[in-house]
Amino acid sequence: MRDGGKKMKLEAIHAGHFACDGGTLFSVIPKALWQKVYTADENNLTRLTLRCMLVDLGEHKILIETGAGDHYSEKYARNNGLEDVGVLEQSLAEKGYSPEDITNVLFTHLHWDHCNGAVKTVDGNLALTFPNARHWCSRKQWEHSKVSNIRERAAYHRPILNFLGKHGNLQLVEAEGELFPGFDVRLYDGHTPGQMIPFVHAGEKTVVYMSDLIPTTANIPLVWLAGYDLYPVTTMEEKEHFLKEAAEKNYVLFFEHDYYTECATVEWSDKGPRLKAKMSLGEAIRL
Repeated sequence: MRDGGKKMKLEAIHAGHFACDGGTLFSVIPKALWQKVYTADENNLTRLTLRCMLVDLGEHKILIETGAGDHYSEKYARNNGLEDVGVLEQSLAEKGYSPEDITNVLFTHLHWDHCNGAVKTVDGNLALTFPNARHWCSRKQWEHSKVSNIRERAAYHRPILNFLGKHGNLQLVEAEGELFPGFDVRLYDGHTPGQMIPFVHAGEKTVVYMSDLIPTTANIPLVWLAGYDLYPVTTMEEKEHFLKEAAEKNYVLFFEHDYYTECATVEWSDKGPRLKAKMSLGEAIRL
């Protein structure tokens, strides 16, 4: 697959699993509705995944997100359903990459399940998982992470963020636009201010990394919002604008957290957006 004269390779990279309460994942939507499309266990926990994406442009090897990392007490891991959260480097190795190969790490935002895997503990000290990489997030999100309200504050693990800020060759993105050839970002504020969503233009396909703008395929309907969104009305408006465009341009939506579905396309009906087709990333870019 070629983009701008360069060969582009996309890979889904597994970074573990976690879980959250079904009521949190779907907010005001009754369980009688959401459990038909996304199952929960006997404790009402929905299983979610930590799915990163590697965009290999040759010169640039860009890893989108790094998962949660392996930093947590037994109690914290149990309460959050964490599984296999130390597998990121192994998952990359299975695709033929080492941590030293990664030139750029992009965080959509700085909540613990999206960025903490960029740092690991070696002999009791913090160290970069990707020592040769520049680490990117939006300036708006970086500044917000320092002053967020009490409701969101626990999602930011300050020692890890401070370490990234000091040692991670941090690049703060000021505005929307192209970061790399065929790789654009847009900013969304409903989930958390300055969430940075990548749009990857691979040949004739545009693959959009959904992050927490739309966590799972079950969250595609406009009012099926997660309880984690700081500004739900803003999220709903952002989703509507994006999904109209995604339906019109046949974007491939890549889901970071959907345990059951890697990618999907959408269509727009008289009742709003709806799922069109599910597929793997490999299937999506071959279609």
